[in-house]
Amino acid sequence: MSIRCQAWVMTQTGGPEVIQKAEIELPEPGIGQVLIRVVAAGFNPVDTKIRAGLAAIAPQSGVLGCDVSGYIEATGEGVSAFSPGDAVYGCAGGVKGHHGALAEYMVADADLLAPAPHNLLLEDCAGLPIAAITAYNAVQRLQLQAGERLFVVGASGAVGLMMTQIAHQLGALVEGSAGSRERIAQVEAFGGRGWLHSQCSELVAQGESFARVLDTFGGVGLQTALELAAPYAQVATINARNQYDLSKAHAKALTLHAVFMLLPLLRQENMAVHGECLRTLTAGIEAGELKGLPVRRFAMSEVAQIHARYEAGELPFKAVMLPDF
Repeated sequence: MSIRCQAWVMTQTGGPEVIQKAEIELPEPGIGQVLIRVVAAGFNPVDTKIRAGLAAIAPQSGVLGCDVSGYIEATGEGVSAFSPGDAVYGCAGGVKGHHGALAEYMVADADLLAPAPHNLLLEDCAGLPIAAITAYNAVQRLQLQAGERLFVVGASGAVGLMMTQIAHQLGALVEGSAGSRERIAQVEAFGGRGWLHSQCSELVAQGESFARVLDTFGGVGLQTALELAAPYAQVATINARNQYDLSKAHAKALTLHAVFMLLPLLRQENMAVHGECLRTLTAGIEAGELKGLPVRRFAMSEVAQIHARYEAGELPFKAVMLPDF
């Protein structure tokens, strides 16, 4: 028996106006799946790329929203990790093959979820999954160890802040760039030493270099990362969709990694890695070693405005959206 509910649906590719409210039909949770009553959906830049047709990974249902927090409403066959009433969060859909979170309910694979930290507001947990899983992926790809120097290009964004505090928790020596003094203060509150973006060239001129570098921007951010990297360093980027001059990477014999955390969802494989990352995050938050991101809460009915604000460069914070159907 199917489930009918209200959702915000991408009717076609295009501008923010293509996101419309509609009634949708969800299947009952199948083997290994759960039904979630959505408490909040997190906004991520990838949502705008999918909506605009720049990333051909839209869900068949048209319901966007990768990140979710909510309560388990029902469980499918084979699910033993969760029970109805459990508070959970995860990057669980909003791409090809997976319903998104901009709805009253969401069917998701249980492997993608983790128990929400008890000392964080459940709606704010929806701002964490993509950023946190990306950061954990980057830590693994960079083979980051305690005592190593890490530089994060764009350390004050969601991924940057998560990377900063996770690396700091591991014992790495973290530095990173941000666009203002206010944002530098955020980086430092998460355990890193902050610099203005404009100071990166000064660091290079002074002979500073780092064994591990993460670029959260792409474009000029990746070029900056290559300049800051020491010979034989490991460099990771979360946005390699461009043409780049890799001469510095060659001259320094760098190892370059592309981090794309949505790949398990798109390939329907190794999805349990997502849940494992978030269980680690939950443990860190509950122990007081890690913390949630600063977020602002909106109604789901404001989703088109949030997309428009982001594309206009007017969304300098993490947004989560609460159902208001």
